[in-house]
Amino acid sequence: MGEGRHRRRPGGMLPPPQIMGEGEDRISALPDELLHIILLRLCSPRAAARTSVLSRSWRHIWVRLPRLILEGPDAPPPASFLDSVDAALASFSAPIVKELHINPPNSCPGVPALRVAPWLRFASQRLVGTLFLIAPLLISSILKPDVGGEEELELPVCEGATTIKLYLEHRWRLRLCPAGVFSALTDLVIKFCRMDGTELTALLSTQCPRLRNLRIQAKLVMLSDISIRSDSLESLWFHVRNMGQLEVITPRLEVLDVSQAIEAHLSAPKLAEVVWNVDTFDPCRHQFTDEGLHLRLLQINHNSLVASLLQRFDTVGELKLSVSISPEIAKYNSFLHETSKLPKCETLSVSSLWNNHGLTPTMFHLLRNCNSIRKFSVQLVDSSNPSLRQPCPLPCPCRLEESCKIDGITLDSLEEIEISFFTCSHEELEFLEQVSRCCVAILKKLVINYTPFPAPPLTKEACEKVRSKFHPNLEVEIYKDWRLVHFD
Repeated sequence: MGEGRHRRRPGGMLPPPQIMGEGEDRISALPDELLHIILLRLCSPRAAARTSVLSRSWRHIWVRLPRLILEGPDAPPPASFLDSVDAALASFSAPIVKELHINPPNSCPGVPALRVAPWLRFASQRLVGTLFLIAPLLISSILKPDVGGEEELELPVCEGATTIKLYLEHRWRLRLCPAGVFSALTDLVIKFCRMDGTELTALLSTQCPRLRNLRIQAKLVMLSDISIRSDSLESLWFHVRNMGQLEVITPRLEVLDVSQAIEAHLSAPKLAEVVWNVDTFDPCRHQFTDEGLHLRLLQINHNSLVASLLQRFDTVGELKLSVSISPEIAKYNSFLHETSKLPKCETLSVSSLWNNHGLTPTMFHLLRNCNSIRKFSVQLVDSSNPSLRQPCPLPCPCRLEESCKIDGITLDSLEEIEISFFTCSHEELEFLEQVSRCCVAILKKLVINYTPFPAPPLTKEACEKVRSKFHPNLEVEIYKDWRLVHFD
């Protein structure tokens, strides 16, 4: 047989195993890179710092970690958390840090801006990678953002930062340096603060030459116009209050999500997705130039569906609409007018939010004007609590018999229907029965996401009632709490 680890002495006896010398530390002999990996797996700078008591050679290992994650369930009490962050940054001896993540515990609200400023200065000097900073929000600053003294916080230029994510305080005014360049920055998120419009324009147009993804949610200190001129920007999520005119000139922009834009001028020839959160779309004040007539996604998230924007594009991959109609007849007539012409699309997704009119006539109106879809998705958010809905007046057009007829609706391309927040109400079952008559040709799949509250518990009889509305070969999936239901 093959020889073992130890050769036998004459007479068949094994030699005694080698005994590690007293005081020998094999772990400390590992390269620093491996020791850093070990300490990072602790997921706690405090725990990593405590390893310094193991031996003299370990005292300075943790202060050279490539990542500093100052957060977590083992965060110290609020009174000492800020001091622990200051101490960790002061002790850090490595020339660079690849990730700085600071997230005070929720029990530590009201962090002063002056305590955060040194953390940002540290990042500007050492960071080569990602900065993630969260300031716990004061409830009072959310409810009354304009009450209380304003605090200023300066964001110094971080030449090595590739990603910066700042979740700040509504009371804070984030000041931006007029000079310097964020030369490596590709992703920027700034939320919950006040900003100066001129400084913001300079930052986005001249100081971030490689910026690709931008998310801003803030309030300008005074009414100001904003101009974003960028050759690198690809995705823009811009929710800024107190803004006048928004100018966006971005040859590579593909995704636009905007709100609060009283006026907007957009030049983005590669635009593919638009999420419109503005209550109006006036072609005289909201100008799209250089864009094509096709979008991958058009999503309108407001009470007022804007006809001029819906008619701006000929074809859309997915059209997402939020339908929220108050009980007045004039509001329903306005809905009919705004959606009388819809772009040709493959997927129509509708969120019914506070729709106080009939489900079937409302949905049939949309399907009648968008009958080439392959998938129809409906979220019946208002059905989950019908007590909050107010009935519309008896003369409302949605109550007319012809509003529920399937005349003029030919869904020859429809392959899948998905309904969320389904409660198996009489109104919903009637809608299913009516829509089944329009798409018997090639419909392949029906997905139901059932809402157990305030609806009664889901039963086998309820599932069979849903299935009975369609032909027996149809694939039907019914989910409760987003889990597939099986009734044996």
